[in-house]
Amino acid sequence: MSVKKSLLWAALSCCFAPAGAGAAVFTFEDLTPPAATGYDAMPNSYAGLTFSGWYYGYDNTYTPASGVIDLFTDYADPTNPADYVVTKNNSITSATPFYFGGAWFSGYSGVTFELSLGGTLVATSATLPDAGALPYAPTFLDSGYAGLVDSVVVSGVQGYYSMDDLSVTFQSAQGVPEPSSLLLAVGALAAVGATRRKQS
Repeated sequence: MSVKKSLLWAALSCCFAPAGAGAAVFTFEDLTPPAATGYDAMPNSYAGLTFSGWYYGYDNTYTPASGVIDLFTDYADPTNPADYVVTKNNSITSATPFYFGGAWFSGYSGVTFELSLGGTLVATSATLPDAGALPYAPTFLDSGYAGLVDSVVVSGVQGYYSMDDLSVTFQSAQGVPEPSSLLLAVGALAAVGATRRKQS
């Protein structure tokens, strides 16, 4: 590859490569339950995301993927068959589209999630099978979908699973050229153009 092409390629690559600064794995360790073994309703707004139907706390039943805090759904009585119903009312949404990289789940309910953008379903994960027995080791689940979403709806038996370590990247962190990178790209293009004029 010629020096001119190398310079142009390097300038454009640094200009439009994903920045990655907004990529995050939310572990929820910054949330403090009211007691050492307690739990509380998840704040409606957390790190740019809106959580609906979730609780957080020190989990004595399931195993967090990291740390000691994870998210779970409302309590269900395992001795009551009426409680063993798959629910779809637990969601993670945002007004700003984001890339959802998956999450870790633990429990004895099968779990799946649906990804949507603008009210349209764009992807569905596989179903994470029922763990079946203790210790309910955390298992990672994603959909393999690489596009933007604004809603993640998790389905599982209420109170029979927990979720931890969400991977989220907001749209603003992907491929947004910084002013300095734009100047570098423009300079590279000008240099290539000037060289071509001299040759002709």
